[in-house]
Amino acid sequence: MPKVSVENPHRRPIPPVDLTDTAPMLDELAAGLALTADPDVLPDAGLRAARSAAARAAALGRDDDEALAESWACTHLSRLGRLPEVLEQAPRVLSRLTRADHHGRRRELLRHITLAASEMGRFGMAIDAAHELMELAQASGRPDDALAASFLLAACLERMGDAWQALRLLGDAVAAYADDQPSHPLLVATNAVCAICLGLAHRLRDTGDDDERSALLDQGRREGERALALLQRVRGDTYDVAVPGNLGEIRLMQGDVEAAWPLLDQAMTVARVRGLKAHMWRVSTSQADWHLAAGDAALARRRAQALIADMGEQAPQQTLIRAHDAAYRACRSLGLAAEALHHLEQAERLERKRSTGQLRSQSQVFVTRSEADRAHADAARQRQRAAEFAAAAERDALTGLGNRRHLERRAGELLPRAATGGQPLALAVLDVDHFKQVNDRHGHLVGDQVLVQLAHLLRENTRATDVLARYGGEEFVIVLPGMTLAAAAEVCERLRERVRGFGWPLNVDLSISIGLTAAPPPDLPALLAAADEALYRAKSSGRNRVVAR
Repeated sequence: MPKVSVENPHRRPIPPVDLTDTAPMLDELAAGLALTADPDVLPDAGLRAARSAAARAAALGRDDDEALAESWACTHLSRLGRLPEVLEQAPRVLSRLTRADHHGRRRELLRHITLAASEMGRFGMAIDAAHELMELAQASGRPDDALAASFLLAACLERMGDAWQALRLLGDAVAAYADDQPSHPLLVATNAVCAICLGLAHRLRDTGDDDERSALLDQGRREGERALALLQRVRGDTYDVAVPGNLGEIRLMQGDVEAAWPLLDQAMTVARVRGLKAHMWRVSTSQADWHLAAGDAALARRRAQALIADMGEQAPQQTLIRAHDAAYRACRSLGLAAEALHHLEQAERLERKRSTGQLRSQSQVFVTRSEADRAHADAARQRQRAAEFAAAAERDALTGLGNRRHLERRAGELLPRAATGGQPLALAVLDVDHFKQVNDRHGHLVGDQVLVQLAHLLRENTRATDVLARYGGEEFVIVLPGMTLAAAAEVCERLRERVRGFGWPLNVDLSISIGLTAAPPPDLPALLAAADEALYRAKSSGRNRVVAR
């Protein structure tokens, strides 16, 4: 077979490839795709691997793999801060990601387009990408997708000049999300609320709106600290930089210079190690502000001016405005009037350009108030549908109580709290005595009615904070947080008496047996095993009783 040359517009030409034996090339392609998708790979290395994999896929005629590799190249370009290249390449790649198993990459590419276009003032492109993400989220019905799409729509709004609307949209989305479930979308959204509050605080500086500015900084600090805590449980990637960077800047703007520096230094260290150029630029502006606040205006001036030179044509608009502003204030502090005026004029020119672009985009692309409100309402409806879907997935269809999935999720939340907070927790397994006889004598319809009524009695005789679940057939589980074994035994005994004395239809003679235990042990399977053993003892010793273990 003849040799063919592979054209690669991004790098030097690749030597001719012998297609006689494609097996080695397929192995190299698979290895290249694995490397570029590795979350720990540095962006420069990831970009090289992605472009090499794309070239190999093209040589092999594997169009889908070529598109996949090029989508990863866009991810690494975004991490490097090369946003114009992202906007040039990503739309072409997007049209090629058509397979069902490419949906995750398609969402990721739309995310990069939204953020890059918002940063570069290409708001029409940003809004189109954000709207497609909202549609994908509605189709999936997943709360994580809905929150991620709300974040990106809020990012568009904020960059288009309606930061208050963005804060309202994203704040509602975060409040509606299950905040006791750590996830990457929640990390992203809480950090974004912090960043939006930060941007608004910058806008309100020296305007006289000190109370509103102070409230925004307080809100931003709360969400930033929440995001920092989430980083301990969720893989952060670039948010290992963004979260401490934003929180450090918040602390600096609140006047806590000493607490701000470790956060900013942490963000810069991680950004350097990972080669995240755009994040390094953003943190550098905050460090220049820190040096100025710490009384070293000369160092602040050098850092800000070096940053402006380093960014060049790749400079994100907002970061460049911030850098000129920091240089202006440093030069003014040093008495360098001409230099200060130059940087002030540059910052104001860029701000006017940004404001003009924002107003134009609002009139031509998206944001009338009614459209923004409609988008907000659509997002709220999607969150409601997602919440209803999630709730139905955890509900027993007959009794309306929780099912096993619900029990496992709630126990997973309550048991760590009991372990770390030293709070007691009890668990009971309840079984209807001789339930098979009820079905045999009266039929399954009556048996179902008995179970529904029993579920009602369980609700009546437990607290709203207790967890009730139908575990299978006529067996139920009750989790009693904050309750000792002795107190839980009293609750179970009252429940047993209530069931025994209830006027069941058709003179059904009904009683229950309950096995009870308390934490520790620290996990659900061990607690269930202990309660099951106690239930067995209750059954074997005559039924219609509570046995604690």
